[in-house]
Amino acid sequence: MPGKLRLNATLESMRFDIRKPPREGIAQSAWQQIKDTPAFSTPTYKVCIISKAFPWPIIIRAPAGSVVTCGTIFDELHRRLQAHITDAEWAIVAVDSVRKKAIEKAARSRREKDKDRRLKRIDWLGDTPVFQGLVQDEGFKKQIHLPGNEIVEDAETETWVARFGKL
Repeated sequence: MPGKLRLNATLESMRFDIRKPPREGIAQSAWQQIKDTPAFSTPTYKVCIISKAFPWPIIIRAPAGSVVTCGTIFDELHRRLQAHITDAEWAIVAVDSVRKKAIEKAARSRREKDKDRRLKRIDWLGDTPVFQGLVQDEGFKKQIHLPGNEIVEDAETETWVARFGKL
């Protein structure tokens, strides 16, 4: 039942720079121990990750024949944050000069490494790219989910809030 499962302690306490793939941002020995570990106390096949740091949900589905693992969550968070910011997403910040400057500053720093000129969702995190765990926040979940959105409101989807912080 969504919201009633226990989260694997790794997902509550793991800290790493989400700009890097988990295999690089998490110590190799730790990654080997956690990557195939189930993310929840009972089998879970779909998770919705939301955050106060960005405006979109990230839906993560378990690979066929598997459950959602800690590795799946870390890999998918990193991968989805590498997507380019859309025009609609940019319109959200176009009127927010503080957020806009933070995104542009993060993009300049990132471009020194990957040379991709377009803005990415990872840039949205500004100076807070450190994944700091998943938590439950029913109030935020109710506030952020679009009423009637079947993708995130079905009985099989676990919704958790990702926290991010500074290096």
